[in-house]
Amino acid sequence: MAIPVYRCYHIAMIKQQIHLIKMGGTIEFIDSAYDAINREMLKLDTTIETYFNNIIKPHFDFTSDIVTDKDSRDIDVEDRERLASAISASECSDILVTHGTFTMRETAEFLDQKGFEGKKIILTGSMIPMVGFAASDAGFNLGFAIASFSSLEAGVYLSMNGGLFRSNEVTKNEDIFRFE
Repeated sequence: MAIPVYRCYHIAMIKQQIHLIKMGGTIEFIDSAYDAINREMLKLDTTIETYFNNIIKPHFDFTSDIVTDKDSRDIDVEDRERLASAISASECSDILVTHGTFTMRETAEFLDQKGFEGKKIILTGSMIPMVGFAASDAGFNLGFAIASFSSLEAGVYLSMNGGLFRSNEVTKNEDIFRFE
């Protein structure tokens, strides 16, 4: 009886380059209710960069910038214009924007009007902060958004709850904490 021979081939992995642009929101504790808890009691490092580097150790490269660190209810046209400028200036074609969920759709619609040639832009966030809460949707939403880049055409998308939506095709259902 012949013993089967298994061959392993080393295939060079194509490293994805993602530009993370942060707008604030609950994902990193940017919410007045959660921020007070973290500042006074938990004192956690809640940055996405720390999460990626220390916990995920990803097989993709990323750069990050902060446009603002506001609760999304406080984001205004000037903030959105700065975001649009950061996207335009980015050398990356895959742009991940973290954003608070209250006005995420409005920002996606704003960006959709700008027409970024050749760029895939995904906005994501979370209902519960990434760090300090065992039952957070943040890690899943980040991972799903990042994994979605490879299957998308250029455009602006919103990714939440395992869904990928165009800005004009989604609403936040606050009764069940889900985008539909």
